[in-house]
Amino acid sequence: MLKVAGLKVNYGAIQAVQGVDFTVNDGEIVTLIGANGAGKSTILKTISGLLRPSAGTITYNDQNLAKLSPSKIVAAGIAQVPEGRHVFEGLTVAENLRMGAYLSPKTRDEQLKSVYEQFPVLKERRSQDAATLSGGEQQMLAMGRAMMAKPKLLLLDEPSMGLAPIYINKIFDIIKRIHAQGVTVLLIEQNAAQALQVADRGYVLASGQVKMSGTGQALLANDDVRAAYLGG
Repeated sequence: MLKVAGLKVNYGAIQAVQGVDFTVNDGEIVTLIGANGAGKSTILKTISGLLRPSAGTITYNDQNLAKLSPSKIVAAGIAQVPEGRHVFEGLTVAENLRMGAYLSPKTRDEQLKSVYEQFPVLKERRSQDAATLSGGEQQMLAMGRAMMAKPKLLLLDEPSMGLAPIYINKIFDIIKRIHAQGVTVLLIEQNAAQALQVADRGYVLASGQVKMSGTGQALLANDDVRAAYLGG
């Protein structure tokens, strides 16, 4: 479904991504793990069209994404849940969700019903200002907003960041449920252990490069990965 080849991305004179290659097959959960500054979020932003590559290609279902606008990338079937959630303060939960269907207003009501079934707490709080939700509820709102676009590929950037343990488990359960509905998932997550447990495959990034790849279970069992990211 997604093929990233020779990807390089610069921030001014700094090369944040230095020739990354990876693939995501239809129906998979693939995770990118690595320390802060490894280039993970930069890669997702480049796939979404928020950043432009200095070199390399990003191919989605045989379509070159490198020159498409973010809105056209969403229309092609890719939605991103950004790091830090970024809900729209001053708008209600329902209004935030409807913003996710900006490009597909004809199916908005159908998608809203589906999202409320997936996230009952959002239905309960649909008239509440999004800024007043807890961190876990805001993460669910950000995920629900992305699902309003009916994505075929969902990009998740640090979905468990800053959440209480009870919400971390809920978020990973939701990821598994979304995947079971036929959505392919590319996941970036500091909680490497839980990410690898749900992932079909993973890639380990360091200093803007892929250093290792394998199945989720193989990386969980790898001594180097355990020492660096799983607490030994």
